Amino acid sequence: MPAWTESLSVGVPVLDEHHRHLFHLLATLDGMAGGSVGQDAVRSVFDDLNGYIAYHFAEEEAMMARADFPFLELHRHSHQTIAMRVADMSAELSMANVERVIRELHDFLVGWLVHHIEIEDFEYRPFLSGDK
Repeated sequence: MPAWTESLSVGVPVLDEHHRHLFHLLATLDGMAGGSVGQDAVRSVFDDLNGYIAYHFAEEEAMMARADFPFLELHRHSHQTIAMRVADMSAELSMANVERVIRELHDFLVGWLVHHIEIEDFEYRPFLSGDK
């Protein structure tokens, strides 16, 4: 399972902390996979994830706007797509499919999180860190 490392730093300490927290939520989800986890526990992780994603994306977008990041709208669209996908998975959750939804969310987050940081978030690094 991927973990946050310094190589994923975007050069903005508060955003690095946000990303570390997202990796923490992923690790929590990873710990639930394959176990007999109740729907309430999974729902709690979904609620935390949905709330934190909204918070993180809003903060990140506000910083990009203040820095006049030229690709803000593209980044915002990417954020909306991610948030909708997680919300859709959350809506699918039921007692009958807890394991499947955990696995799907885990796989989605593993694929998205590192890619989003290394490819999309690294684009704003010079603008937010003052190196442009």
